[in-house]
Amino acid sequence: MYILGTMAKTLRSAAAIILYRNTPDLEVFWVRRSPKMMFMGGFHAFPGGQLDPDEDARVCAARELEEEVGLRVDPGALIDVGRWVTPVFAPRRFDTCFFLAPSPEGQEARIMTGEHDAAEWVRPNDALERWIEGEILMAPPITHALRALADGLDNIVERMKSVPWAHGNPTPDIEMRPGVVMVPVRTPTLPPATHTNCYIIGGDEVIVIDPASPYDEERELLDEVLERRNCRIREIWLTHLHRDHVSGANHLRERWGVKIAAHPITANDLAGSVAVDRTFADDERLELPGRPGWSLRVFHTPGHARGHVCIFEEKNGSLITGDLMAGVGTIVIDPPEGHMATYFNSLQRMQALHLKALFPAHGPVMANAKEKIQEYLDHRVLRETNILKAWQGGARSPASIVKAVYTDVPPAMHGLAGRSVSAHLDKLREEGRI
Repeated sequence: MYILGTMAKTLRSAAAIILYRNTPDLEVFWVRRSPKMMFMGGFHAFPGGQLDPDEDARVCAARELEEEVGLRVDPGALIDVGRWVTPVFAPRRFDTCFFLAPSPEGQEARIMTGEHDAAEWVRPNDALERWIEGEILMAPPITHALRALADGLDNIVERMKSVPWAHGNPTPDIEMRPGVVMVPVRTPTLPPATHTNCYIIGGDEVIVIDPASPYDEERELLDEVLERRNCRIREIWLTHLHRDHVSGANHLRERWGVKIAAHPITANDLAGSVAVDRTFADDERLELPGRPGWSLRVFHTPGHARGHVCIFEEKNGSLITGDLMAGVGTIVIDPPEGHMATYFNSLQRMQALHLKALFPAHGPVMANAKEKIQEYLDHRVLRETNILKAWQGGARSPASIVKAVYTDVPPAMHGLAGRSVSAHLDKLREEGRI
């Protein structure tokens, strides 16, 4: 169960440029996108941007390079090294052409716009090492390009285009952190979402979190990802009871012969529908071997659901949020299963952890985790303030309060907004404020 908000699905054409030089080692020039950017804020990437109407992709790449880092290149000399499409879960989706070019002599690259807050020349192996150590976030096209370039420029076009994802096919498994793999699967979730992110955590031995889909083709997709990764599933973990998180759990359990774990409340709520084999212990921890290694800690985070848990990968500060947060919009708190005061408390407890990135069940990964949680808290406080004002102005029913307060939400979503209003009213009553 999920969000209030809107999600655009239109693919926008874009272009990016991979600039390289030999000094004498091969280096590439990359940037870190500002945390304030709506798309991939806080991620490392190559300079690039959206095509203007009727603009050629090479012309766009050259224009963006000059605007963003002050370098001029000949669009006609750019080498096509692939085309990547943003995954289906993203609120903004791009069909991006990637081009390779040598750095022009006598020109110096530097940050020219507020879109980026850092830029540097880096050896591909050094960039990959920083990613492996959990210091940075980057998307699969960037990781793939760096791995190809780490082996030099021989046959680089062929090697860059060696995977189907470099030809406009969406990547089924998305690895923004090493060993933290997102597999978005189509589910019967609430609009505007269409998919739930299942996570595969680890290396040779993995935990699968929220195998979510009831649809055969989506289950087959997850099975294919697991087969291709050739990993052993240690266990299946569920974040909470909602059907858009658990509907593929029985299939995965039977297909791979592994057990399912969940919070005791979730296990009780799912009795008769999902075969939960064991329940999480308080503050449960699990170490998974490999490089860089993964240290998982389970936190009980009620509010959206009574048995909700988040899974924290402590080594690189990644929080698998379940439905505590979403990559777009806000989470619905629906009484009596949902409880607003408890939800506030869960957000604040997660914010106190040493977080670097949030991996939600719906929508894209979020860098600058603590700031994102604060945005959620601030949003809820503002909603509550306006709900209280509407109450003091004479509005009493959730429907009348929604009309006064949720002016930014489409009418089709007013029913869900009313459930959140009820949760806020319960909190205000418990606090003696109404």
